[in-house]
Amino acid sequence: MEGFREGGFMQGVWPQLGRGGDSTGAQLRKHIDATLGSGNLREAVKLPPGEDLNEWLAVNTVDFFNQVNLLYGTLTEFCTAENCRTMTAGPKYAIVN
Repeated sequence: MEGFREGGFMQGVWPQLGRGGDSTGAQLRKHIDATLGSGNLREAVKLPPGEDLNEWLAVNTVDFFNQVNLLYGTLTEFCTAENCRTMTAGPKYAIVN
């Protein structure tokens, strides 16, 4: 997983998809950014009229990957085996190696 954060394949390719100038992906990104802050989740994830379903799914999948990758990178910087031996999410759940 180290390659994901430090200039590996995914770092160079995935973030560029759906982020270009006037491409369909860029237009979809603008739509996503405009609807996510609206507070209406149904509207935010709805396929915009006239857009290709596969393009919509691709842009959202790449965005989701980028967000998870950012979170993973942040966690691995601060939470290591030495300083976070047990990572728990409450009294009923625990991540066990």
